[in-house]
Amino acid sequence: MSRLWARAQRLPWGPALTTAGAGAIAFWVGAVFPGPAGEFPYYAPLGAVVAMSTTVMGSVRKSIQSIISIWLGSAIALAIGAVLTPSPATVGLVIAVGTIAGSSGWLDDKGHWVPTAALFVLIIGTDDPVAFVSAFGGLTLIGAAIGVVMTVLFPQLPLAPTERAIHDVRTEVVFQLRLLAHALQGDGPPTDTQWSDCRAELEPAVQRMRAARQLVLDASRANRRRGHHRDRLERQLEEAATLERVCFLVEELTQLLEEEERAGNDHVGLGPELRPHTAVALIALADLVRSGDGRTVDPGVKADTQDALAALVDRIHDVRVGESTEDELFTAGSVVTTIRRCVETPRPDSAAPATCQGADRRPAI
Repeated sequence: MSRLWARAQRLPWGPALTTAGAGAIAFWVGAVFPGPAGEFPYYAPLGAVVAMSTTVMGSVRKSIQSIISIWLGSAIALAIGAVLTPSPATVGLVIAVGTIAGSSGWLDDKGHWVPTAALFVLIIGTDDPVAFVSAFGGLTLIGAAIGVVMTVLFPQLPLAPTERAIHDVRTEVVFQLRLLAHALQGDGPPTDTQWSDCRAELEPAVQRMRAARQLVLDASRANRRRGHHRDRLERQLEEAATLERVCFLVEELTQLLEEEERAGNDHVGLGPELRPHTAVALIALADLVRSGDGRTVDPGVKADTQDALAALVDRIHDVRVGESTEDELFTAGSVVTTIRRCVETPRPDSAAPATCQGADRRPAI
């Protein structure tokens, strides 16, 4: 039952109810519309459905694109129907011309309405094509306007999906750090196979978080609910930016350890004297990441991470006094620097949040 309830909570109830309300209102308006248009009331809810979006600006854009596509398709059908009678060849010609016309990049995914509308007009509106086009285009326009109004009155602000995406990224980062720590706790350096098993699904999780963040940013524009959720929205955006930076640093750390601390290398990056302390520091960092955002973590957890990092630094100093290789000192120093940067994220003067896998970098939010 708990799983079913969790899945039910993830369903888009808000958009579904808003779209249903817009469609019902549009159908009522179409049914009472005077003239021949009243014979086709179902085109009004069609316009409402194609106009609905999770964002106000998206709803306006979809409405404009859909109406232009429908009118363009209607014009194609009227022009071809005025010259040719309906036949398989005429239908094929209308579809071909409509598909080409609808391929305009400006129409986006609404371009498919061009050949669809052309077919409607050519086949259904044979008896009185002008009246049919007036009803079809007019009612879809009215329905689209109702859809936009409903979006403005009941806007969506998808904060919950963003929080879930942030939670998923945090879980994967913690899992990745624990995998690295476990790999370093063995008797010797991990093999290629062992390192290949130490890869969490960071990039897909980050991509989903980035998409959720962009969606909530778009939805917040011209959204009357933004003022009531400003603090929560800003916290989410800051937390997502922080996790992106930590993700990038953990990816760097993973690549470094895979290359330098690997069985078969002439000189391993850490060696038996530094691997245990590095593993402890990585586990402490995983606990820190799991505890929350960089500005709101438990001070005790952060202190434990700093203590583990200090112990690693002390051990590096001890190894430096004895016999050591440049590889060991370079790798260990890089590990310390990366962990310290994770602990200090976000910094008050932090610049653009880094992203995983060399993705584009954008200004801090």
